[in-house]
Amino acid sequence: MKAFNWQDFLARHPVFSSLTQGEVAQLLKTASQERAYSQGSVVVREGESGDSLFLIGRGSAQVTLQGPDGQPSPLAVLKAGDFFGEVAVLERRPRSATVTATKRCRLLEIKGEECRSLLAVHPDMRSKVYAKMNERLRQSSPQ
Repeated sequence: MKAFNWQDFLARHPVFSSLTQGEVAQLLKTASQERAYSQGSVVVREGESGDSLFLIGRGSAQVTLQGPDGQPSPLAVLKAGDFFGEVAVLERRPRSATVTATKRCRLLEIKGEECRSLLAVHPDMRSKVYAKMNERLRQSSPQ
């Protein structure tokens, strides 16, 4: 049982709203796990392997890249409704950035294989996820 109402959240989400009730039920039952992170906790670390996408239901997180001097360089602040981890899932590469909870977070971690399957049958979802990924890559390229 998940503590957050992901069913309603996904139904209103701009990327996930095209899923059927059955797909949402399956996603929540077997293909995802709810996770809670306290402020300051690292969710994913740049360079580590990972095959899941995270959706923020509540809270916020900061995305950083390790700079040439070894210090973290802030890229973005993510809030409820934002997702991250798509590069690792879609390109099957190590995590491209570190994500740290800046406020207490309630996240939905979706397995990569399920994510790829949903994107294969929902072209509208696929285009929105790729658009967000490209936007993030453009924003981070100067850094």
